Amino acid sequence: MKAIVVDDEYYALEGLRMELEDIGGIEVAGMYEDGQKMLEEISKINPDIIFIDIEMPKMNGFELLEKLLEAGVNPNIVFVTAYSHYAVKAFEINAVDYLVKPVTRPRLLKTLERIKPQMARDNKQKIEINCFRDFSIMADGQEINTGWRTRKAEELIAYLLCEKGRFVSKGKIAEALWPDMDGEKGISNLYLAYYYIKKQENKMGVEIPIESERGKMRIKLEEIECDLVSFDRLVEAGSDLNNPNRISSMEKAAVLYRGILLEDGYYSWSGGFQQQYEITFAELLKSLMEYYEQNKDIGKLKYYEGRFSAI
Repeated sequence: MKAIVVDDEYYALEGLRMELEDIGGIEVAGMYEDGQKMLEEISKINPDIIFIDIEMPKMNGFELLEKLLEAGVNPNIVFVTAYSHYAVKAFEINAVDYLVKPVTRPRLLKTLERIKPQMARDNKQKIEINCFRDFSIMADGQEINTGWRTRKAEELIAYLLCEKGRFVSKGKIAEALWPDMDGEKGISNLYLAYYYIKKQENKMGVEIPIESERGKMRIKLEEIECDLVSFDRLVEAGSDLNNPNRISSMEKAAVLYRGILLEDGYYSWSGGFQQQYEITFAELLKSLMEYYEQNKDIGKLKYYEGRFSAI
């Protein structure tokens, strides 16, 4: 296990380093009194865990975590501080643990025991996401987004899916998901939602492939199965008049459309996307109705007429 320690007090750095190395199985790959210096070098280290002091003069521990998330770095985070009143905030952002100085060896061992099961889950399952009507994230046939601490985490995933895998500025995302907050607060909440997703991945042994770069995010559509993505592809195939499987593609798309996009999400930003897909679905049904009318297939004609009238 590779660790980094960040603390503006030299003796605190040395003390934690010695405790970690005495336990064994841990390489302290970096020690920093300056959080900015750590940010500049972290990509070279790729740590499994970072111990971060909260009260530091230039950049406190929570601010440093935001910078890490902005850079797309998502190791296990353990906050270390002399003050216990930060504990609630630390766990709100889903830190692995919260240690009060002076850090004792038995307490440190408990922290490391928490991390080991998360690191053991190397074989992450490919996930399936459903967006029409109910929003669900499935792994191995089971829905995994039930009981999440905050619905903003799944709303972030839904928003990025609707953006079709494109990079979207974090400012635009924050404005959509937290329209009543100022820019800085909205961005802060975005980082917390993203960090929560990363922690849920470790907990559940899955990977939700959100890519975060400086100032922007996207979801990697090529690494997931999603009814919305499949619907788009099938509609595109159905619009190609030279495609011999055109009608089959259109019928498969109609099956995927189980209801209004994100119908149960009640997201403030989703109205435009919902209207767009309702129009697309209506046009799809019209094309199928026209085809089966021309081919005198009354059974299928009535079926698609019934679906059209239910829109």
